[in-house]
Amino acid sequence: MSPIVRPVSSKRELAAFLALPRRIYADFADYVAPLDYDRAQLIDPGKSAFWTHGEAAYWLAYDPAGRPVGRISAQVDNLATGPQHEGAGFFGCFDAIDDAEVVAALVATARGYLAGKGKRVMRGPFTLSINAESGLLIEGFTAPPMVLMPWHPPYLRAHLEAAGCHLVKVLHSYAFDRRGSDLGAKLGKLGMERRRKGFSVRPMRMDHLAEDAELGRRLFNGSWAGNWGFVPVSEAEMTAMIKAFRPLLKSEYGVFVEKDGELVGFALFLPNVYEITGDLGGAPSPLGWLRLAWRGLRRPFTGGRAVLFGVASRLVGSVSGASVSLILVDELLRRAGITGVQDLECGWILDDNYAMTSVVEWLGAQSTRRFGVFETSIQPLRAE
Repeated sequence: MSPIVRPVSSKRELAAFLALPRRIYADFADYVAPLDYDRAQLIDPGKSAFWTHGEAAYWLAYDPAGRPVGRISAQVDNLATGPQHEGAGFFGCFDAIDDAEVVAALVATARGYLAGKGKRVMRGPFTLSINAESGLLIEGFTAPPMVLMPWHPPYLRAHLEAAGCHLVKVLHSYAFDRRGSDLGAKLGKLGMERRRKGFSVRPMRMDHLAEDAELGRRLFNGSWAGNWGFVPVSEAEMTAMIKAFRPLLKSEYGVFVEKDGELVGFALFLPNVYEITGDLGGAPSPLGWLRLAWRGLRRPFTGGRAVLFGVASRLVGSVSGASVSLILVDELLRRAGITGVQDLECGWILDDNYAMTSVVEWLGAQSTRRFGVFETSIQPLRAE
């Protein structure tokens, strides 16, 4: 197919851009559509917190009959600084039918846009930030849908590589299943009572939610600043995430570890919203919205994901830092039990973060899915 790629320049085209994945993946049994409303919070320039620190352009690919068959974004993130991001632009919102020409045309378009911005490397996919949805799904296509984890069909990797993009990093997601697990015994072997001495633990304060969210954001940014791909979570992004999930949050979903009055550890768990939205489609009817509201109030969640996890930067790599990490894991699992959650997913974790992967695997976590981050070089535009 020889597709026609056009920029998204109207509200109608943006609506088509948002809805495209659920239309082209409708026949895939393992695909569950997120709400268009939720997608808009990540993508719509008028709603997405990304636009407070970056800029993006969107394109749709059309077949000869004028039907949308693919989409892509190209973005510049002004918070992506430092040597590893030098000359780097990003792409995302990447979805397409099983057609190599469609993918090649989309990649070439995004690459050309970033060349015009003076970028030398294109990396992704990210929607739109690495702190939102990261990577292309390359393993775990049949895993149940999880909050803020993208789904892609298996064929996209080959088409992306054929278009000149190569794999540079793998992101792992692990899941703990509390049903009949021996986590308590394993954590006991690590001497958790001894490790907890000198530390105090508290839940998230729902009456001081904004304050706690800011404390957690700052600690998280300090904790991960030295890691590959790091982009700090902005205040606007943290505020937007808390606002979006506020009706579903409970104090047990946040864990704060303190020592001598100083915050030294933080973790935030989000319930898996697909449990209440998965059967409603991307654009629910009025009755569907009523069902969603009722479920949000009455239905307990059985699964969720740890989306933020950090240790004070001065403790990273130390024995005390390891103790804080284990306390956070222990607390997340304990609190999951309090709220009735049976499946706790931790992701993503870098493939070369052996310290973290060895711990979660020893504790019995199972790898559920892997995401690939890809890069392609950009040829500079020639002066006319």
